[in-house]
Amino acid sequence: MDNRKIVSSFINPKWIPVVILFIVPVINFFALIFFLTTTLPALLRAKKKINELEAKGLLDKAAAELSSTNLKKYIKGKIVFTDSFVFCKGNGFVFSYDEILWAYKHRQTTTLLFIPISVTDSLYLATKKMNPKLVVSMGKDKKEEIKNAIIEIYNHNNNCLVGYTNETYAKYKALKKA
Repeated sequence: MDNRKIVSSFINPKWIPVVILFIVPVINFFALIFFLTTTLPALLRAKKKINELEAKGLLDKAAAELSSTNLKKYIKGKIVFTDSFVFCKGNGFVFSYDEILWAYKHRQTTTLLFIPISVTDSLYLATKKMNPKLVVSMGKDKKEEIKNAIIEIYNHNNNCLVGYTNETYAKYKALKKA
């Protein structure tokens, strides 16, 4: 081995461990931000909803319906319909059909330098206590499943507003105040 390589290998730092040590704190930072903004609120929401169901005496019914074989699953199992409830997997939302006031599909297009790179369809639900919230989101190929999920909600609750227009928004605001 020539002297240049010997000296170079001795004085140059081992860059792979340095890069790994540099990346890990960055990953930890972003993981912490992700946890604080998405996972922690979902955990708190789920705990609150379980306590609410237990206080109303509906927890056993919800558990029995969720463990039954008579489930309707949409959007790769991210939203599950039972006889009395709508369960949203992984985000802490559980709704009884009666409390849903408004259901609509929202399409978001992500662009990069004005070029569309992805399209996402999402299902939003609103109740008297909760403004419209994203409960499940999928790519545009699941548009029919979101439509079927909205129809399933409407079949159980005919008073539910469906679709997003200025008129349905105004009706939702009036229903929420009443």
